[in-house]
Amino acid sequence: MAFLFWFCIGIILYVYFGYPALLASGFFGRRRSVLKKACEPFVSIIVPARNEEKNIVAKLENLLSLDYPRDRFEILVGNDASTDRTPTLVRDFDSSGVLLVNSSIRQGKSAMQNALVAQSKGEVLAFTDADCLLPCDALRRLMENLSDPSVGLVTNSPVFTNPEASGVVKNEGLYWRYEKWLRQQESDRCLLAMASGSLFAVRRELWRPLNPNLGDDFVLPLQVVRAGYRNILETRTAARTFLGQDRPRSMLGMKMRIIRKDFRGLLMFRNCLNPLKSGRIAIALFSHKLLRWAIPYFMIGALVANLFLLGDPVYASFFWGQALFYCLAGAGFMLESHEIHSPLSVLSSLCLVNCAALLGTLGSFSRRSAGQWETVR
Repeated sequence: MAFLFWFCIGIILYVYFGYPALLASGFFGRRRSVLKKACEPFVSIIVPARNEEKNIVAKLENLLSLDYPRDRFEILVGNDASTDRTPTLVRDFDSSGVLLVNSSIRQGKSAMQNALVAQSKGEVLAFTDADCLLPCDALRRLMENLSDPSVGLVTNSPVFTNPEASGVVKNEGLYWRYEKWLRQQESDRCLLAMASGSLFAVRRELWRPLNPNLGDDFVLPLQVVRAGYRNILETRTAARTFLGQDRPRSMLGMKMRIIRKDFRGLLMFRNCLNPLKSGRIAIALFSHKLLRWAIPYFMIGALVANLFLLGDPVYASFFWGQALFYCLAGAGFMLESHEIHSPLSVLSSLCLVNCAALLGTLGSFSRRSAGQWETVR
């Protein structure tokens, strides 16, 4: 039990502190620059949409105002059986060259992306969500990275806004800053194996049709890695997304869905976890994703092992420390309707993330589809 306790604690410390420290030290590889230069390949902008009448007009106006030659990009919008005015509003942009692809049967995001790519002509495929706005130089910044022949996919560094969020949910920004730093370190060292669905671009020759139950922003980067190309994080451009998840319950549901589909994707591409086949990428995936999703299991393991060691004063102090941690986190959730600040809300946010990881990984083994969901607006 003592071995189990320290093993679980060791894994938790490695994931949150050890792996980032080893990354920053260069232990997993030195930084490798990207040869950036201006280029203007023909780009197909892929926008799947379902019930986006509140966002789609602003989205299309935003895309049409991008600082990129209009004859060098096309916009394709996929209507996934919307029950609102989304398709009608998109048709108003016919004269601007926006192509609407309709589906009368609800398919899900990945299936709509497959349908849109099938009708696209671009050398580069740029995927973006309907509820985010891009800076005017977004396409140019992404294309500069793709001028490097070793780069297969480039993703942006998104910004999330959620002005009505509770204190627990507001700490998503703190988590994202930590996550963005990790991704930057991995990108610099050719270790990045994920993208942000708000905006990323991939070479057309690396595209493979998506499984409807898997996420584009995780599976496509894995496909790029398997093909021997790099994934790059471009920090000079940021898609701005307004999050409708302003309470722990809705944030938990969103994270569970993301983890469920990404975990399924990792299981499908599990050979990427083999260092003999994927090299250092396997270490990054194992440390950044697989062990991160496994943290709640190690938290439970540490607590259970600790129960058998209460006769030792040292282990008793660890047990009461854990008990205090979970009590304070629980208090944060109970006070969510009030304006609570860190460190109480930070503890609650940490528990929310790990609860989503627990439920999401367990849910990935069910037959429930992860490709269809209702957006929160």
